[in-house]
Amino acid sequence: MVGRASAFADPEIIKMCQNDFVPVTGDDWYQRRRKDKEGTFFRALTEAVGKQGHTYQGIYLFAADGTALAYKNSGHSAEFTRDMMRQALAAFARLPAAKPGAVKVEDAGKPDPDYSRAPPDGGLILKAYTRILDFKGGEYAQGSCKALGGEKAARDHVWVTKDEVRALTPAKAEVGFRYPVPPKLVERLARYHLLDNTRGEPELWRPQDIRAKRMSLVVTSASADAVELRLDGEALLSTDADLTKAERGYEVRLFGVLRYVPAKGTFDRFDLTAVGTHWGEHSHNSPSRPGKTLLGQSFELAGEKPGDRVPPQGIRDRDGYLGLR
Repeated sequence: MVGRASAFADPEIIKMCQNDFVPVTGDDWYQRRRKDKEGTFFRALTEAVGKQGHTYQGIYLFAADGTALAYKNSGHSAEFTRDMMRQALAAFARLPAAKPGAVKVEDAGKPDPDYSRAPPDGGLILKAYTRILDFKGGEYAQGSCKALGGEKAARDHVWVTKDEVRALTPAKAEVGFRYPVPPKLVERLARYHLLDNTRGEPELWRPQDIRAKRMSLVVTSASADAVELRLDGEALLSTDADLTKAERGYEVRLFGVLRYVPAKGTFDRFDLTAVGTHWGEHSHNSPSRPGKTLLGQSFELAGEKPGDRVPPQGIRDRDGYLGLR
């Protein structure tokens, strides 16, 4: 997993990734647990670089046969990462020349179903972005903080199931028709996405931390080609029912515009913005900004690139995320 202030925006590193390496990304939370060939390969690689029960996240550089060339925990410093990549290339050049066919790619076999995630069939994928905000000159502005990378946007995805797409579809294509957002989707957004993940891996909200949640849709225009919808809502999340005692909380309003296309039976627009007051910090992403500060999220439909299929972080808890329990 790449650190929050990634070195992979560096032009030279991008060039080396394109010309000298075959980039592969994966979530080590799954890799170190999965009981299949991919998991076995990953754990063997971690042992080869000396990982013995410590964190497994980081950047691994290795040859096709699994020979370890270099490792570092994350990609904060572009200079350090460039040096590591150059060292790996030099180490690779010193390896004995491999004969054609020396490395055989075996069938990967069946993936471990407990640690495999795939986007829901017939559903939607949303891109999610989170930023700290300030209020300057009567308008929202990019926030500032002392944490490394904390001023950058955090990224994630939201998965919407086929049944939820159906429930989001208006039963009446009449202006003014109002109806609720599917409860499981509301719960998912509240618990797994309305949080501060700008400085590192966040703690998810517990079900009992949701003190209030409301999201509804109303038809704003309708034709045979498309039905326009406005989403509005609010949520209150806190670690204690008494907000004065809550170590962490988020009071947030939501506004959105959706467009349903009857001919396609799905949505071609799903723009949602959430802005509110956040306080407190998570154990893995300190330091937080002091006091109550502004936080914002935006959501939009994802595209068709491989990166758009990266699973949401929250779906590590698959049954909770999809509302199966």
